[in-house]
Amino acid sequence: MAERMSDNVVRARLRDEPDTDDQTSTPRRRLSPELLVGLVLIVGGALAGFTLFERSSDKFTVVGAARNLPRGTILMRDDLVALDVGHVPSTAVIRASDASNALGRRLLADVPEGAPIAPYALAELSVLGADEALIPVALDPGFVPAGLASGDLVRAVISFPNSGTDAPLPEVLPATVEVFDVGMTGEFGDELRVTLRAPATMALDLARADRISLMKVQSDR
Repeated sequence: MAERMSDNVVRARLRDEPDTDDQTSTPRRRLSPELLVGLVLIVGGALAGFTLFERSSDKFTVVGAARNLPRGTILMRDDLVALDVGHVPSTAVIRASDASNALGRRLLADVPEGAPIAPYALAELSVLGADEALIPVALDPGFVPAGLASGDLVRAVISFPNSGTDAPLPEVLPATVEVFDVGMTGEFGDELRVTLRAPATMALDLARADRISLMKVQSDR
């Protein structure tokens, strides 16, 4: 009987003693609302940055220069090449699917080899008027402004140095005309050939001159 009472006393003490494991265990920390918001913002920013990086790395094909193209070049198929570029404004490039829109148009600025061709760097070629003609003129390079290119506006000066003392005075022809094309010619490539888009009657004045020189001018239209 004494043993039974001893067992009961021990059990009673065990019930009364606190659970030391529960008291010594570390309580769980709860995340504050501010910390949760911060984590959401960090994760969201990382995802957004990754998305932007993916978009910026996308490439598409545009029209570029197959060689160094000087200002005034009238674009042909051999002048163009396909280029893969990253994200750029659509107004700054011509997509490869629209390459045909660039053919036959004139460059308003130099474009180096391998560079994209911008649509605003091109000009349309207008149709010749009923009284206009393309007039070829062979000139000494010294009588042409430096850097003369297709699309420039010029006025012609005709003179008659080979006609003696009775020669007419030099004359500035009144029409402002457009340079259609410029190229070198002659046996040694030392003569400049300029094709002018001008009134058809101007061909007569140019034909009677001993010497022709060109002046680059601004538009008077």
